[in-house]
Amino acid sequence: MFKIYNSKRKYIDNFSNIKKKTAFCLIFSLFFNLLALSVTRDDVYNYIDKYKNAALIEQQNNGIPVSITLAQGLLESAAGTSRLAREGNNHFGVKCHRSYKGDSTIIGKTCYRKYRSVHDSYLDHSRFLKGKRYQELFELALTDYRGWAYGLKRCGYATDPLYAEKLINMIETYGLDKLVGETPQKIDKPQREEHWHHPILRHPTKRRHGLNYIMAVLGDTYEDIAREYNIKLRTLLEYNDLANANQQPEVGDIIYVNKKYNEAQGDHYQYRVKDDKETLWLISQLFGIRLKDLAKINNLEPDTVLHKGDIIKLKR
Repeated sequence: MFKIYNSKRKYIDNFSNIKKKTAFCLIFSLFFNLLALSVTRDDVYNYIDKYKNAALIEQQNNGIPVSITLAQGLLESAAGTSRLAREGNNHFGVKCHRSYKGDSTIIGKTCYRKYRSVHDSYLDHSRFLKGKRYQELFELALTDYRGWAYGLKRCGYATDPLYAEKLINMIETYGLDKLVGETPQKIDKPQREEHWHHPILRHPTKRRHGLNYIMAVLGDTYEDIAREYNIKLRTLLEYNDLANANQQPEVGDIIYVNKKYNEAQGDHYQYRVKDDKETLWLISQLFGIRLKDLAKINNLEPDTVLHKGDIIKLKR
């Protein structure tokens, strides 16, 4: 049997070579409240149905791609289920700042803006992106969601090193880029009861170290991924050193659809731990190495606690 060694996994962007030179100019913060919530694909589709028109209005009025707005709203509000979204109608993690005079809600020790409606949250999100810091993005086409995603990360929208990749995967997997040509409905007229056609979910397959993998998006389950790739659930779990499918993969998790290697491939010989929250499981996923083999190479137990600066050997 395999064991789950990290119940609260967080990804470090080691394989995309994004340098960690984050300027602390963060205005928004990503806020997830997924520890007690399970977000389903139906939740995601319902969110898209409910707020697509608001995102289209912002695209029409302010030139922000509908795909980007919806992906950010989904990601930061956990499809509208996070505590911040529920208590403060705040779908973009906007913090209170010195100039802010409105209502607020305190979560932990952080002050977040509280809105009268979700619509106000969408308006405030657009106002922020129209500021000087993000002006370069408005030179991009509405269809260039990749440029927008990487531009948001580059300009300091979020500290998460995988932020751009998470947005892009959300957009491509749920087909949000297909909405860019639609026209928003006028809200002063009765709206017909019709919904956006939900596409069959297809993850963009990526390749790393000679292995095929996908990045998990909001609403994923291991069962759905196994079904999509016509793999037995048990086999998928074994590929990824997991014991069962009781826990959802987190957004940005690497999920392999091939068997991993017994050591790193290519010129990868060792890895220096960058954060105390990293685990052997995480490193095994980054380099496509079976967890039991990685532990054996380093004479460690699979659940050994790692610390920043530790050197992990990747080959025998």
